[in-house]
Amino acid sequence: MNMRYLLGVFMGILVSGSPGWSADFPWEVQLPFKEATIHYQLKGTEQGEETLYIKDYGRLRAKYHKGATTVMGMSTRTETVEMQDPDWIFTYDLVAKTGSKSTNPSKLFKQEYTKLSSSEKKNFEKNAKVLGAGMMAQMGGSVTRTSATFMDYVCDVVTIQGMSTSTVFQGTDIPLKSEISMMGMMNSTIATKVDTSTAIPESVFSPPSGITAELDLQAEAMMQGTIQQMVSSLKEPDGAVKMQQQAQGATMMMPERQKAMELDGMSGEEQQEMMRQMREAMEQMQKMRQQ
Repeated sequence: MNMRYLLGVFMGILVSGSPGWSADFPWEVQLPFKEATIHYQLKGTEQGEETLYIKDYGRLRAKYHKGATTVMGMSTRTETVEMQDPDWIFTYDLVAKTGSKSTNPSKLFKQEYTKLSSSEKKNFEKNAKVLGAGMMAQMGGSVTRTSATFMDYVCDVVTIQGMSTSTVFQGTDIPLKSEISMMGMMNSTIATKVDTSTAIPESVFSPPSGITAELDLQAEAMMQGTIQQMVSSLKEPDGAVKMQQQAQGATMMMPERQKAMELDGMSGEEQQEMMRQMREAMEQMQKMRQQ
């Protein structure tokens, strides 16, 4: 199991808590609109544009990304499409003409969560909150959370000292503005338009022509086993301690981890994307912890 995969699975448990823990499946966050098209501008080390299509209150999402990253005078073009539904996550690289798919981790978490007793679910909730706080300290981040209005929407503003500031729709994981500075790279993603009235064509959720999303059966089996282990740990009274011990090596995203990620075959852009995803996961845990 490479580092990128392990971190991806671990982030699944971090984002599994939504504010209030009132739903049957507490990681589900329903957005304030049924459909939306959000246009973003990318600035900084990577410049370009991004469009996020959302349907069914967030159950269906498609993100189209076009950018160019310049590092030490060398430019790299990226063009990707990411699609998500309740069952699958698809990723397409339009430059390399490759595609991959994997089971949506939330689906696997749900399957395991429904097996828990009432007392085990309470342990799960408690340990997820403790785990989120522990992860903040482990990563050396000082986190503050405030409220603000951006583009006439009420938002949460989450700042991780020395790392990032993100403005998201209140109570959701959808950003309107994010600024990240790490590993010598500075990037900002800023929404320029939020369209909740124009119908979204079904074509945006269709796979790119000529590219097939391949399923890695070995990785699927590893993910399922890892999630089962996570839920098994978090259902115990001391589950948070167990999880912190198990994940310590995989989740320390301090600068010294960069070399390990490079050895794992991750480019600078991939490292930055992983850091961005981890930051978003931490923000969700912070929201949940402060409810």
